[in-house]
Amino acid sequence: MHFLSKYLRKLGNDVVILAPKYSADYNDDPHTKRIGRCYLFKANKATITITLHPKLPSLVRDYIRKQNFDIIHTNGPLGWNLPYWAFYYSTAVNVVTFHTAFTGINLYRFAKVIFKHRFQKKMHGAIYGSKTAWKTTHPHFPLPYRIIPYGIDTERFNPGIPALDKFPDNVPKILFLGRLDPRKGLDHLLAAYPLIKKKNPEAILIVVGAGASIERYKNSLPIKLRDSVYFEGRVPSHLIPRYYATCDVYVSPATGGETFGIVLTEAMAAGKPVVASNIPGYNEVIEHGVNGLLFNFKNPADIADKVSRVLLDNKLRNRLSKDGRAFAQKVSWRNVACQVLDYYDTLILSKEVR
Repeated sequence: MHFLSKYLRKLGNDVVILAPKYSADYNDDPHTKRIGRCYLFKANKATITITLHPKLPSLVRDYIRKQNFDIIHTNGPLGWNLPYWAFYYSTAVNVVTFHTAFTGINLYRFAKVIFKHRFQKKMHGAIYGSKTAWKTTHPHFPLPYRIIPYGIDTERFNPGIPALDKFPDNVPKILFLGRLDPRKGLDHLLAAYPLIKKKNPEAILIVVGAGASIERYKNSLPIKLRDSVYFEGRVPSHLIPRYYATCDVYVSPATGGETFGIVLTEAMAAGKPVVASNIPGYNEVIEHGVNGLLFNFKNPADIADKVSRVLLDNKLRNRLSKDGRAFAQKVSWRNVACQVLDYYDTLILSKEVR
């Protein structure tokens, strides 16, 4: 939402982000209005956010009624949360983006019983970041839609970013960057790591991300390999591009529930080869052998083979880096914002015709 609003403003639009307060301090600009507080809980093998405030509906209602929005674009408004109340009280053209791909039961089968009537009555259009998100949601909430990919900031992530100097020089560096939630699959990469080390004895693994299971992950490694794995925990946002710049290959062993894979395009934009699980969402971003390699995350030998191929083959590594960067440029936030704006215009015109 931050980057979409940034580039929509660059295209000449007035944009306000309606969002909750978080525990961390944020340097908000005048384009952000905060209502309620965000809380985290575990679900769908990941971390879910929800906004709570005893007067949330009325606060959102009063704010919406004082404005004169042409478009209200909500993200994931299933449940009586902040996005739900925004479109509930809206008299503008309403657009929703659905982000979810479930790892188990598709809960939208049940949610539609409660919310389908309201959606059909007030929603004018939907945006899906991928075919995977569309397949998850559209059968239960059949709205007019467009598939528009998630964008990437190709200025923030680019091949010119300097590497960090805290890691050993002249050794192959493998990067995992993501939450340490079960579905991000770090345990699968750690299971493959001893096999990777057999082919690449000097390789190191850099793990960026925080989670309750970090000690379990550390202890799962053979003692002789622990010194070559760097658990960095949570790192400041401004350092994330430099971690990509430091690695020779980015690996994402996610097990499912991914609608697109923003981390993949971040690494691609940074000019780094990407190796990832062959799962829905990811296989819409990566064309195997073209802009990345795909593996079976349940097979440690396959993970090790794909990672080692990239580390040992300079020609392959350079080609994947080049084609990955080209893909990232196609989904730059400027290009994505233009697609979203075009859809807004289409929906506004459609409403005026009706």
